[in-house]
Amino acid sequence: MTASFLRQYDATALDRRQIEKILGPATGYYYYDNNPAYFVGPDTVTSIHGKGYLWVFEANQTNGRIERVHFVPEVK
Repeated sequence: MTASFLRQYDATALDRRQIEKILGPATGYYYYDNNPAYFVGPDTVTSIHGKGYLWVFEANQTNGRIERVHFVPEVK
């Protein structure tokens, strides 16, 4: 899911609504409702956000444009 998405799209050229249209409703939460976040990977990985890697699309709070994409915890 993640590799395929990243090959096809430049996430920072999208906004929150476009991300959710492509990936569906968020399955996780990252500090603000306007940051789409999705749990991916094995549930043996944990963080303060839950089980699995949290794939985060940090959006500008004013215009919804994606400014940063990352995983929590960081993928090594």
